[in-house]
Formats: sequence, C-alpha cells, structure tokens
Amino acid sequence: HGLQAGRLCDVDKTTQAISIALSEAEIMAGSQIHEVTMSVSGDHLRGTNSQGVVAIDNGEVSARAARRVIEAAQALPLPSDHDILHLLCRDYVVDGQGGIKEPEGMSGVRLEAHLHVISACESAIGNLRKCCHKAGLSVGTTMASSLASGEAVLEAEEKDLGVVLVDVGAGTVDMAIHHQGALVASSVGKVAGDYVTSDLSRCLETTFGDAERIKKHHGCAYGAMVERNTCVEVAGVGGRQPRIVNRKLVADIIESRIEEMFEMILDAVIQSGYGELLTSGVVLTGGASMMPGMGDVAARVLELPVRLGEPRAVAGLSDEVDDPSWSTAVGLARGLWSEDLSRRHGTGLGERMVPRWMRRRFKEFF
Repeated sequence: HGLQAGRLCDVDKTTQAISIALSEAEIMAGSQIHEVTMSVSGDHLRGTNSQGVVAIDNGEVSARAARRVIEAAQALPLPSDHDILHLLCRDYVVDGQGGIKEPEGMSGVRLEAHLHVISACESAIGNLRKCCHKAGLSVGTTMASSLASGEAVLEAEEKDLGVVLVDVGAGTVDMAIHHQGALVASSVGKVAGDYVTSDLSRCLETTFGDAERIKKHHGCAYGAMVERNTCVEVAGVGGRQPRIVNRKLVADIIESRIEEMFEMILDAVIQSGYGELLTSGVVLTGGASMMPGMGDVAARVLELPVRLGEPRAVAGLSDEVDDPSWSTAVGLARGLWSEDLSRRHGTGLGERMVPRWMRRRFKEFF
C-alpha cells in the first residue's frame, strides 16, 4: 500500500504496511529487526552502459589502476536528480584482450573497463527510506529489484549463455539481460499487473477489487487456452445485480495488455543489441508471471524459449516463499554479498559494503 508503479504516493500508508510486515516477521523469526535491505523499482531507474580507459603505470595493472578506470567509467552524464545505485562491471580489456574479470597483476599499457551503471532518483529513494525510518528501521543496502530477482532465480549457466529476466509485478515490470556472466542491460516499465486489473475493471464495468479477484482466480493470459463454455460472475456496482460473462472475454482483455507488455520488452531487447545472443531465452518471475498462459504469450512475442523462475531452495526459510512472487525478497537476502563496485568504491545512494561477519552468516544458509 502507498506505492504506485514503484513510486511512493502515500507516506503514511507505506509506513503502516512496513510496520505490519515488520511485526509479522519478528513474530515468525522470534527476534527483533533493526535494519533492512531495501529493493527499489520504478520508471525512474535508469540502466546505462559506460566505459573508461586509463594508461597502465609500470607495465602491470595495479589496484590503483583498477580504481582509476572504474572512476573514469562512472563519469557519465546523469539526470540532475539522479545518483548511482549500482556499478556493475561487465568486463575489463587489457591491450585489446577482452572478457577479463580480474585484471590486477596482468601486463599491458592500456586498461579499459566496461560497466553497467544503474542510477535512481535521489528523492524517490529518500522517500522510501523515510518510511522505513518512521517504522523504526535503518536501511543498510539498497538494491534494484531486477538484480535481487536475478540473484534468486537465475542459474550461472544462464547468465553465461545469455538470458533475459522479466519480473512482472503489480506496479512495474523489471527487465535485466545477462550475458557472459554479467548484467549488460536493464530497464523498468509500468505496463504490469495493475494495468491488467484496470483494463478488466473498465471493460467489465466493475470495481478494481473485483477485477483483481477475477484476474487472480479466473484470469488467463492466452485466450486460446480457455474453453468458451466457462463463465465468470462479475459483481455489480452501485447496487446493480451481478452479471455472468464468458471467461474467454476475460482472457481476451488480459491477453491484449500482456501482448503490449511483451512487445515493449521485445523493443528493449532489440535496442540492447543482445537479441541474437540470448541462448538461454527468457525467465519469467514475479507474482503476475504465475497467470496461466503468460509463458505462451511471452514465447510467441519474443520468439525465445521461456521458463518460470522460482526462488532456489533457501535453508531456514519457509516453503511458502518458493513461488515467483517472492523472488525479489529472497534475492535481497542472497544478494547481500554480491559484487557491486559502488559499494567497494563508496559511491551510490548510501551504499556500503556488508560486513564480513554478516556475509559469512548468510552463506551458511544460502
């Protein structure tokens, strides 16, 4: 509550929602919670590829040279209200030899770094932090939702071969493309689950709440999968009597919006330049991805193999978190020790390196 398309629209409602979740988590865990890892989404997130070049002193790449080339690569134009959230290294290049993950100690005269930089609106992040603080929590690390979801559902082999992750939530759809083990493109769109609910509400002339119920219990993203003789009851508005409509009509309404969503994903994939390199295809995750027929529409529009991404088993957590709607939350825990140059170099929106003792503790469970 209190969020719309990933952006805060009501401080009090969001604070109350956090407080309720905090209370329930503390009861289940049997301990108090003082600090959180926060995910962020919304169309204000911006993914950009950047590169930097420096000369190598004394013929060997030093730690100082690695820092300098990262600093050069992160010097890119950003909107005035944006700051860097993540610096993610795609690879290093030493004297024209690419694909290097750790350049220190290599011989050469020229060092390049290729980064994927995710930036975010400072005020949007600040407002979310304010809600956490009002709920009595401090914010440790902030992570883009697409990175968190990828930590939970993607396999290393998929990241190496090339894969596009599509996280379909209520307010946003987050896309991330991985290739050769690195994040190479990312974007956030607003055509997501709530848009489908709004379409149903208007077309079926019912409330948003009843449209959401119909979507969850009777929805299908691919009309061809629905038998024509099945029906759905639609609640009346303003004292009107309920109506019976064909479930095929419901599916056709949903399919039109889902097609639009995947066409936008296709455009983003083509613009990234990696469309021909996605050997592992598409991984769908997020709560809305569980709708029947979603994978069929994705495969038809994107012309790629599709699988449903569920969080990998996590010891110590309930079996209730093993469906796609929990991907971001599980990924936040998994990602606490993941590589992020913005933490190493002290840049970004309040990012800091997670203490070693905490990383060791989490590795005991993951």
